[in-house]
Amino acid sequence: MVYWIRLFIVRISVMRMGTIRAASISLITYLGLTLLGCQQTQIDFTDTSAASLPQFVPIKGAPAVEPMRFEQSQTVEQKALPNGSKLFVLNDPKSGLDHLTLVAYSPKQPFRNVDVLNRAFEEKRRWLVANTALSCTQSLTFRPSLHSIAIGISCHQLSTEASELLISFWQANSFDNIDIANVRRQLKLAKHINAFSGAEINTVWAKTILGEEHIYNQALNDRSLADSLTLKSLNKIRDQIQSQADWAVLTNPRLLKDNGEQPQTLLAAATALNNSSSKSQHTEALSLPVVPFGNSSKTLYIIDAPGSVQTQVRIGYPLTRDLKETRLNQPVLPSQASSDAQDCQILASWLGRSFSGRLYYDLREVRGLTYGIYGRCYDNPLSRTIKFYGSTKLQHTGAFIDGVLKHLALAAQSPASQAELTAVKTYNTSKLMLQQDNPMALEVDTIRQLTSGYSPLYPQEFADSIDALTAKRLQTIAAKVFNRTPYIVIRGDAGKISVDLQQKFPDWQLIEVTENE
Repeated sequence: MVYWIRLFIVRISVMRMGTIRAASISLITYLGLTLLGCQQTQIDFTDTSAASLPQFVPIKGAPAVEPMRFEQSQTVEQKALPNGSKLFVLNDPKSGLDHLTLVAYSPKQPFRNVDVLNRAFEEKRRWLVANTALSCTQSLTFRPSLHSIAIGISCHQLSTEASELLISFWQANSFDNIDIANVRRQLKLAKHINAFSGAEINTVWAKTILGEEHIYNQALNDRSLADSLTLKSLNKIRDQIQSQADWAVLTNPRLLKDNGEQPQTLLAAATALNNSSSKSQHTEALSLPVVPFGNSSKTLYIIDAPGSVQTQVRIGYPLTRDLKETRLNQPVLPSQASSDAQDCQILASWLGRSFSGRLYYDLREVRGLTYGIYGRCYDNPLSRTIKFYGSTKLQHTGAFIDGVLKHLALAAQSPASQAELTAVKTYNTSKLMLQQDNPMALEVDTIRQLTSGYSPLYPQEFADSIDALTAKRLQTIAAKVFNRTPYIVIRGDAGKISVDLQQKFPDWQLIEVTENE
């Protein structure tokens, strides 16, 4: 190797100056290719292995986290109003801002095309920023979900104009000045971005875990609207959502002290919108598809993404509520439903709570199969699911999935150690504590109570459940869920990962799917 480099340099020395540059480039190219060739190694698939559990060593001097005890009046205060609307006062001692949020919510049925409406709201916000003198217009925020859409604004001194601004999004002429063509473009762009980023796996996952005919999968992603949306059809979407909405206003003590009538005036204006037209009650019984709680056919669904350099993985279970839990004719969920929701949250945090969860510790810290793997409980009014998700290299796909499945089985078969149980309880209690100091988290939790029908006492019930949790109880709720075969959806280069998957999961059938199926 050194001989050839020296020979090359000698040859350069006898060349004309005009050719030295070209020769130098040739040398660099030659050396680069040679060194790369020396570094090439055979890439092997990562072997599967037994599950590895984290060790929890108590930290000297660390403070003990005591069980949460909520003083409800200190965080969220609800004021009952005669027209059926709701006013919530959320404690926010640190921001020094007036805050006002108008919430349209529908606990009995999801809003249809709320994704389209939110795009239109964003377009209206841009128009307002450019055409309104109120400086706080730039602080407008939107938080949509299937059962609610919240519009918030914050300022040092919120004038009456702020209330008028919030209600203007729902008025009959709300979209007269916006660029409908740009709304259509944004809807199309979102579709392309999702396909490029791999976000379409979430759509496929929702159809797999709930069933394609579930009302949630019918309520969003109407592709025809990206091509045909007009002012008339947009107004129809807004009017339909408005007609089935109940209303609530969330504010903070500062605004209530300085201008106590403003929140009530906003609520009166919102309820008047429904009074001007017939309110849709939506009390008809829902027909929710029956999704088997276990993937008995052992089907692994693959979204083929040729050229992708990683595999996205979704593994989980439907914990879908039956119709008795959908709260169509009752304002508050039964205690058993609350307990099931708490169990779902605890299981997700046990295995998938980022840095200290079982999956993260084993699949990242020990085996280096991923940058991160997480667990989440999705507790919606008409469904409940648990999902573990992350990404891995193509060559690690089979080992990554195998690692998750082994941890699910282990959690159902043996109890956690006392140190690990303490870590689970500390994590969940600390999370509740942090939420009480975060006005945004309090707002999100309050809206969730509105849509899910949970009692205002639910946070305390959850805190008590965490405090009473035992290793045996944790294993029991894990066995209830994880003893079933999970649903698996992945997105990756099928041509490069299928052989590995067939070798590691010979009794599973691999089926390619697309977002549009």
